[in-house]
Amino acid sequence: MTHLGEGTLLELLDGELAPDRRGAADRHLAACAECAGELAELRAGGERASALLGLADVPAPVMRAQAEFHRRRRAGRPLAGAGPALPRAAAIALTLAVAGVAAAVPGSPVRGWLGGAAVEERPAEPVRLERAREAPAVAPAVGPLPKAVSILPDAGRVRVVVSGSSPELRVRTRLTDGPNAEVHATGPAASARFRTAPGRIEVVGAGPGEVVVHLPASARAAFLEVNGRVYAAKEGDSLRSLQPRVDGSAAEPVFRAGP
Repeated sequence: MTHLGEGTLLELLDGELAPDRRGAADRHLAACAECAGELAELRAGGERASALLGLADVPAPVMRAQAEFHRRRRAGRPLAGAGPALPRAAAIALTLAVAGVAAAVPGSPVRGWLGGAAVEERPAEPVRLERAREAPAVAPAVGPLPKAVSILPDAGRVRVVVSGSSPELRVRTRLTDGPNAEVHATGPAASARFRTAPGRIEVVGAGPGEVVVHLPASARAAFLEVNGRVYAAKEGDSLRSLQPRVDGSAAEPVFRAGP
C-alpha cells in the first residue's frame, strides 16, 4: 500500500488539497491506520503550537518564522535544508522553542504541560543590605588636667604647704621674678585640692605626679612646707634646701613628699 506523504497530509490539514485528490486521500485514511495516526499527530502538534503562541508574547522573529513556515507549506516548497515538506523533527523543535517562550510567561499553564509537573513560582527574596557596624570610638585616655593656683604675699610673707599627698609626689621649687606665689600640679598630682588664705597656699591629696612651686623673689619671707616640715626657705636672694633633695639643683631643688 502506498502511504500519503507528509506534504499531502499538511495540505489536507490546511484545507488546500484539490477536491479530486481529497476524496482519494479521505478513502485512504479510512483504510490506513498508520496515515490516520500521522495525520492526527500533525493536527495535535499544530493545535499545540497555536495554543502556545497565543499564550506567549512572541517576539517578531518568531512570528516571521511562523508566517514563513505557513507560506512555504501552502506553496508546497521546502524550507532551506529540508525535504519536500517540513520534517516531523523540525515541527517538534518549533513546538519546543515556542513552548520555552510561553513557559517564561508568569502564570502560564505551559509550565504544567512541560515535564508533566507544575513549576512552583517563588517570589524573589528581597536583598537585605546591612549597614556595616562602626566600631565605637574609643576616647583616648586623658589624665587629670593640670591645675594651678596663684596668690600675692601677705605683708611680704608667703607659705606653700603640701600635705596628705602620695609619698611618690615630686615637689619642685624655684624663685621667680613675678610678684605672685604659684603652684602648678601636673599628671596624677592634678588630683590635688587647693586651699588659699592670705599669704598661704595649701596643696592636699596630690597623686604621684609633680608639683611645681614658684616663690616670688621679691617676698621678704617664703617657705615650702611638706607634711609639717619646712623643706625650703628663701634667704636673701637665694633658695635654701632644708631637706635632702632627690633631683634638681641648689637653685631649683626637687623633693619627694614621702620619707
